[in-house]
Amino acid sequence: MKLKDIAELTGGELYGDPELELAGVSSPQNPKLGTVVFCQSEKDVERALAGNPSALVVNREVDFTHYVKVEDVRYALALFLERFYPEEHPEGISEKAQIGKNVSIGERVYIAPFTYIGDNVVLEDDVKVYPFTYVGNNTFVGEGTVLFSGVHIYPNTVIGKGVRIHSGTVIGADGFGYHIGKGGIKKLNHIGNVIIEDFVEIGANTTVDRAMIDSTRVGKFSKLDNLVMIAHNCDIGEGNIIVSQVGISGSVRTGKNVILAGQVGVADHVYIGDNVMVTAKSGVSKDLPPGKVYGASLPAIEWTKWRRIYASLMKLPDIVKKLR
Repeated sequence: MKLKDIAELTGGELYGDPELELAGVSSPQNPKLGTVVFCQSEKDVERALAGNPSALVVNREVDFTHYVKVEDVRYALALFLERFYPEEHPEGISEKAQIGKNVSIGERVYIAPFTYIGDNVVLEDDVKVYPFTYVGNNTFVGEGTVLFSGVHIYPNTVIGKGVRIHSGTVIGADGFGYHIGKGGIKKLNHIGNVIIEDFVEIGANTTVDRAMIDSTRVGKFSKLDNLVMIAHNCDIGEGNIIVSQVGISGSVRTGKNVILAGQVGVADHVYIGDNVMVTAKSGVSKDLPPGKVYGASLPAIEWTKWRRIYASLMKLPDIVKKLR
């Protein structure tokens, strides 16, 4: 690739030799000769220059011979990786795959060895199913979706186009629904399903439970990290970002563009409005109006200091009572 190719791709302003040949990309932490380095900060630039790369992509003018100036370095990096390092997938159907009855298979589909495809499944064009993945009966998988190795899709699931589901993820397992009565604990059978809309990405070892009667839904363009729990009957809105170890209880609804940072817990039947951000380790126990940042996490502090704080907190009810 040449420096001018990066400028044209990103719409950036080119400084230096447009014909400069580049062998690839390297990081600011490990810059290499002959590569381009994408620098989001002044510190990144300092690190990169210590390794003598051939070119930079930056969001400011720098004292360097060859670089491209863009508005958003991270977005430029995304465009660059998509163009010059595209993800490649095989095609073909392995004789070692188990394929059920009445399965519809589109063009350029990959079904790997040791996969199981149930009855009445639809795999549209360019779907990729990697080894040891299970796709249950009556499941629909949209065009261009990738199911990486070891994914388990329970029956009756609907998956849109351009979806990516990573290894170890389970879609459509029973929700955690029981009735506790005089006779003990009685299970509520879950007869609903899961709907994953277009262009969703789901990280490794994440679970999305099926609804008891209707559908659990993950809205289009949403991104779920590794180790996320979505309980039954949830309705996750469009363009949500849900970070690792978030746990969402049953029947939660979220609006558009919601961000839940790591280890957020959401109680059942809560509604979270559009454009809400919840900071890491926070607990959400009631509805959150749109357009605000919420959080109540407690950063780690020195242990003996916390013990003194906790002892004082335990005295607060008595102090408040005396003040009244």
